[in-house]
Amino acid sequence: MKKTVFISVLLLLTALALSGCNFVITPVNTVEITDMMGRKVMIPENPQRIAVLEPFSSYAVILLGLGDRIVATVGGVQRDLLLQVISPSLVNAAVVKEEGAINAESLLKLKPDLIFIRSEDYAKNAERNKLDKLGIPYLVVDYSSMEDQCEIVRLIGEALGREEKAATYIEYYQETISLVSAIVETIAENERPTVYHSINTAITTDAAGSLGAQWIAVTGAKNVSLNAALPPGVKDFATSIEEIYVWNPDIIICNESGINEYILMHPGWQGLHAVREGKVYQMPIGVSRMGHFSSIETPLAIWWLTKLIYPAHMTDFDFREELKVFYARFFDYELDEEMIDAILSGKDIRKPGKPGP
Repeated sequence: MKKTVFISVLLLLTALALSGCNFVITPVNTVEITDMMGRKVMIPENPQRIAVLEPFSSYAVILLGLGDRIVATVGGVQRDLLLQVISPSLVNAAVVKEEGAINAESLLKLKPDLIFIRSEDYAKNAERNKLDKLGIPYLVVDYSSMEDQCEIVRLIGEALGREEKAATYIEYYQETISLVSAIVETIAENERPTVYHSINTAITTDAAGSLGAQWIAVTGAKNVSLNAALPPGVKDFATSIEEIYVWNPDIIICNESGINEYILMHPGWQGLHAVREGKVYQMPIGVSRMGHFSSIETPLAIWWLTKLIYPAHMTDFDFREELKVFYARFFDYELDEEMIDAILSGKDIRKPGKPGP
């Protein structure tokens, strides 16, 4: 719920009163936003300087057309080269948080009007107290599901006055799920392959209940890692090559650049059915690694995998055309054929990470 409020900020009130100076109070319009932790936060209406200290919100702000307002982001986002083509000012955004603590001094110097953080940081007393002392309004986002991703876009759209475009993206996301689910219903159980999903490294994969588990389930593919015995709340985990041999998937999909080549070439993987058949695939990488839990392109990951595993049922669907439509509609960016080739190959479009064992 949004409530517009009129408030006045008084600066140096005591000094001005003692000096007898006349001063003008500048009114500041604010809105009340309820974040994903249920906190009601007063934020400036139409904030101009935004610090986005988690990746998904960075993608969302850029998708909503306000990338030039990002003054701080996280380092992982700056590995996404196409994102910088679409939003060139991102390269100048400060990195005030990597894997560890928020650098409050650096953040304060940037003078943001609004900060977005993840629930993991809010849950840490030291980080929460640090942000509270800054006196800058911040909104907490939390996501582990497709529904959460939609809710974050809705929340950011509300906070930034981009409700209509946020709603359009959410409609596309939900329509993708509905259309693909209808296709899968027509496909026999024995046509649905088993899939191993490599996340970041060769042996990191999905846990049950994770975002990766959810979007792959929409396609009807059988995610081999979901029966692993893990503590509750795990979104992904490091498995072992021995366990992957037990699962012996029909296909392997990899979301980090170069991991598919590593798996296909490494001697330790050669006995797997998917490797012998050459069915180890690099997932597309656009402004983000499609299918990653922080990716804004989860609907595209769903379309891509569905086309990959059921080509006979998707003869009228052109994934290249879907990419063009998505980018034109949501990023106001026209993909050429060369860029589409780069997205599909996953090469030279994101600075690579560590391959894994």
